[in-house]
Amino acid sequence: MTDLPNNAVGGTPDRINISELLLDESNPRFGELERGVEQSQLVDLIIDKFGIEDVVSSLAMNGFFAAEPLVCVRRADGKLVVKEGNRRLCACIVLTGDARAVRQEKLTNRVQKAWTENGSPAIEPIPVLIFEQDGPAAETMLSYLGVRHIASAQPWDSYAKASWVAKITDDTGMPVSKITEMIGDQHSTVVRLLEGYRFIRQMVETGHFQPSDSQKRGRGSVSEYPFSWVYTILGYKATRDFCGLQDKVSDKPNPIPETKLGNAATVVQAMFGDRKTGRSSAIVDSRQLVDLAKALSDPDKVALLKTGSDLVTVLDKTKPIEIKLEENLSKIRSILSDLVASVSETPPEIETAKQHLGTSVKVRSSASDLAKRLKEIADKEFEEDDD
Repeated sequence: MTDLPNNAVGGTPDRINISELLLDESNPRFGELERGVEQSQLVDLIIDKFGIEDVVSSLAMNGFFAAEPLVCVRRADGKLVVKEGNRRLCACIVLTGDARAVRQEKLTNRVQKAWTENGSPAIEPIPVLIFEQDGPAAETMLSYLGVRHIASAQPWDSYAKASWVAKITDDTGMPVSKITEMIGDQHSTVVRLLEGYRFIRQMVETGHFQPSDSQKRGRGSVSEYPFSWVYTILGYKATRDFCGLQDKVSDKPNPIPETKLGNAATVVQAMFGDRKTGRSSAIVDSRQLVDLAKALSDPDKVALLKTGSDLVTVLDKTKPIEIKLEENLSKIRSILSDLVASVSETPPEIETAKQHLGTSVKVRSSASDLAKRLKEIADKEFEEDDD
């Protein structure tokens, strides 16, 4: 194992003790965390959410692989924050019994036993590439992280990607076009993710959406709701028109005009429901997003969605009368024919016949009323011809 050459990005790795390295509370994969979260809480979160069994087992058996250094940023206060390798640092914290693993005593005891049995291979000091927060190589580090976590074969989930891009643009002023260039994004993926992120953050910040109220659960860094649904439905023109978004995907903050926040809330509630009011989601899964988007261009469908009706009911109630007659009359006739045949072949008990006689009479009456109304409409053609 050899150190990186001096001309490599970041230079030759430094060797740093575990106690001097901080887990990154702003890591996009961790979701929305409160400011000032403790390092021990981050240890617990990483273990609970992502697991470290594979990493800590490898460390206990082989030690730290020097050819894959952690990537850190030196903050203005001099502290080193890990930007690449938080799971590995967490595993080192547990394995070495660092004070930050205070609630992981059982796991620490188990892996330390395996570590000792394997001859306690070297863990620290850890090889670390250190970048100054505003140094000349900072942009190169961002490019590396972007390629690794947005464009790689094993990227972050969509919300983590969007959150990372938003943080970079907000903190550094770097245009999104520069980020897409750095990571080789040829399909406008970054801009779409960022717009979805800005959209949902605006809904949260204006009080039109509370993630914990979602009836639909998500995965990855944000589990309260499926973030992928947001940027997917924003890809349909009907949704963009309904929410007042620009025709072209935008990366600007607060993409929703103030006058359209109510419409945007209708879309979000239709997708995710509202646990607080007991309203269910209007759709079952993401395959219905395209139909939900289409419904937004019809005021009648929108009115029904606002009452909490599910999308299937909305689409059925607003079908053109021609389609309703064609679909339902054929269906009703088939059902009635089957019932007539069944009653003839296997007559029910007298009590059963009495029980359903009233309903069958009402069905006949309804069928008669429908036939009468259709005949009246049909007869108008002849009356108009006579005129």
